[in-house]
Amino acid sequence: MTSDGRGPHVLLTPNLADLLPQLRERYPHCRFTPVPDDEPVRQEWLDAEVILRSAMNEDTFDELLAKCDGLRWVQITAAGFDWVTGETMQRRLAEGLVYTRSPNSYNVPIAEYVVGAVLLHFRAFPAHHAAQERREWVRIVARDVIGSTMVVFGTGGIGREVAWRARALGATVIGVNRTGAPAEGFDRVVAYADHLAVLPEADSVVLAMPLTTENRYFFDAERFAAMKETAVLVNVGRGALVVEDALVDAMRQGRIAGAVLDVFEEEPLPADHRLWSLPNTTVTPHTSFRGSGNLQRLYADFCANLDRYLAGAELAGTKRQPDLGY
Repeated sequence: MTSDGRGPHVLLTPNLADLLPQLRERYPHCRFTPVPDDEPVRQEWLDAEVILRSAMNEDTFDELLAKCDGLRWVQITAAGFDWVTGETMQRRLAEGLVYTRSPNSYNVPIAEYVVGAVLLHFRAFPAHHAAQERREWVRIVARDVIGSTMVVFGTGGIGREVAWRARALGATVIGVNRTGAPAEGFDRVVAYADHLAVLPEADSVVLAMPLTTENRYFFDAERFAAMKETAVLVNVGRGALVVEDALVDAMRQGRIAGAVLDVFEEEPLPADHRLWSLPNTTVTPHTSFRGSGNLQRLYADFCANLDRYLAGAELAGTKRQPDLGY
C-alpha cells in the first residue's frame, strides 16, 4: 500500500476483462485497468506496478516494460516461462522485476485431456471412427486401462493431476523427474537418468515436463525403440521435447500404437505439415489447457499472489530452476 492507503495500479489484458468486477470488489483500494491491443500506450498507464498478462500484444508489452518505471511484478497466465523473452524483459528482470506464472490454472484441463487421449486409443475410437466412415460394423476388442502402466515425465502440478486420475482408473503410474524425489499421487518416481529402464513397462507415456536446456529433443529414436509396440505417447509439454523425425519414423513403421500431440515446435502447424497425416496420430491445436473453468482458476492464482504482494511476502510461481529456465 502507498502512504495514502492506495493499492497498486494493475494492468491486465482485455481478454481478462471479465475478472474486473470481482477484482475491484475484492481489492477496492487497488486500481485495475484493461489495456486494449489496438491503442497506443497511454500516459495514465505508466504508473502501473503490476501487469497480469495473457494475450497482450508484444509491442505494447515491451513499451510498458520500457516506460513503467515503477513496474515491480508481472504475472503471466501460462504454465511455463519459455515463451517470454526479449532484451527489455531481460533488462527489467536484472533490475529486480519479479516474474511469475499461473501455477495451477491449467492443471485440471490438461490432466483431463491426457486421460481422454489415453482412453481415445485404449478404447479404439480412431479405429471405430474409420469403420464408421466405411459404414462397416466392426467389433474391436479394446484395451483396459485398469492394470496398465503409465509413465509420466514431469511430477509437477500437471503431472500430479494426471497421476491421481490415471490411478483412479486402475493404472499404475510411474513418475520421472530430475532427481527421483517422491511426488504425491504416483506409485513410484524414478530419476530422469533412469528413465530408459521404465519405458519398456509403459502402456502410455505422457510428456508433461517443462522444456529445459537438458531435455530438448530428448525423446528420440532410442526412446521410441524402448517403448512397447502397443504403447501410446501423449505430448502436452512442448513440441521440442520430441525429435520429429524419430516420431514420424515410429508412427509410420508402427513402432508404437498411437500418439496424441497437442504441442509443436512450429505453431500454428502449417496445413501441409507431415504431422497432420501421420497414421494413428491425433493432432490438436495446443488446446489441452483450454477449459471452461480457466478464468476462475486464473483469478484464484492471481489473487493468491496479489495477497502475498500486498503483504510483502514472497510470490508463488517464480522459476524453480532459473539456470534451466523453468
